[in-house]
Amino acid sequence: METNVVPTLDHVIGQKRAVGVLRTALDAYFNERLKGGEVKAFPHLLLSGPGGTGKTLLSEIVARELCCNLHTELAQNLHSPQQVHGLLMLLEAGDCLFLDEIHELSPTIQVCLYRALEDGKLFLGGNKKAVQLPPFCLIGATTHEFMLETSMLHRFKIHCRLTHYASDELAKVIRQRGIRLGWCLSDEAAHQIAKRSRGVPRLAVRLLDSARRCSLAEDCDEITSRHVERMCEIEGVDRLGFDEVEQRYLQLLREGQGPVRLNVLATHLGLPRQSIECFEADFMRLGLITKNDKGRMLTPSGIEHLSASAAVS
Repeated sequence: METNVVPTLDHVIGQKRAVGVLRTALDAYFNERLKGGEVKAFPHLLLSGPGGTGKTLLSEIVARELCCNLHTELAQNLHSPQQVHGLLMLLEAGDCLFLDEIHELSPTIQVCLYRALEDGKLFLGGNKKAVQLPPFCLIGATTHEFMLETSMLHRFKIHCRLTHYASDELAKVIRQRGIRLGWCLSDEAAHQIAKRSRGVPRLAVRLLDSARRCSLAEDCDEITSRHVERMCEIEGVDRLGFDEVEQRYLQLLREGQGPVRLNVLATHLGLPRQSIECFEADFMRLGLITKNDKGRMLTPSGIEHLSASAAVS
């Protein structure tokens, strides 16, 4: 059963630089508040980094540390200035507005938003009527910070870049979640899941949940390395956490015996080019493939990985 633990910055594993920046900013904010004077909101904050590395969690922790309301919206849902106006007019003094994947905002919407940040007002009816906004903090999360308009990017006073996790950090994340959920988990199982999670806590949590189902199916109270292996066998996950589609991608490169173009891979896999480019990032980061103008190729590490996976299977 999940325990009711309220996470704080002290509970965050990894991301030491980002946590240090946020802790310093929060201490500075509260020390300034203690001195009195004009009530101000926490500085606008941008969290950037790979998906699944904790941007949403950190935004929730910041709002909790500030004891304020957190209003959350997906940037893709904002299509007009009127929607932005409506969202901003819901805010109260000191609130945080969290916009996930903020780089998805159109240039027009970004202009509308950063003008509100700059002036502290909304200009309605052709700029004839101005509505004063309460002081608030905008928290933006993005996997592509440089897709933001420069003017929008410069409105953020604090910028935290999140990175992929080391394997030992992920093992701690997995054990922490197991404790919070009241699950019994062996250290070996935690490390095996961590090795297959490619530095992404979100993936680690999903694999942990799958291993838990395997242990429950056997009416076993403890999640062991055997359950992790069984989970990988059932779901077709290899030793680096790649699923069957991603493994097929690597196999196509090996069969190509030379550079393979993206459109060829998309045709064979039956996937849009954009989907393939998303999971290619992990192959590149782990040194399994290289890319050039002629296409994609396996590296010696990629060939070694496929050989090792074939030997296990």
